[in-house]
Amino acid sequence: MTAAAGVETLGELEVIGFLQSAVSAGSGLLIDVRMPGTFSSGSVPGAVNVPVATFLPDNPYRADLLSALGVSNPETAPGFAGAFTLAIFGNGPDDSTARDAIQHLLGAGYPAAKIKYYRGGASTWSALGLNISVGQ
Repeated sequence: MTAAAGVETLGELEVIGFLQSAVSAGSGLLIDVRMPGTFSSGSVPGAVNVPVATFLPDNPYRADLLSALGVSNPETAPGFAGAFTLAIFGNGPDDSTARDAIQHLLGAGYPAAKIKYYRGGASTWSALGLNISVGQ
């Protein structure tokens, strides 16, 4: 199942590469869209928690979120030149929250080229025995 046309899907090695390149350079964010309680019980190291509900169009703080993601003028004429490249994930391949967040970002005009989807999510990451950060 794909996230959306033009959105690259990542495997575990690509997520590690994304952390080593884009995140460490300050141009990318690894975003866990699960609820805070689930996130704090364990997530991919280096991920930040931005629950899927914050991406909804009716969230009164969505413009603030887009601004924090580097979008200029999010309420009037959004500019994405300085926006972060995002790698988004949820719990796993059967969890639709990451795909939903991606659809909401695309609906806000966020360029597909600046969005990546880690389909495996936290459950696959953990099942493969990769390190998990707890209580971030």
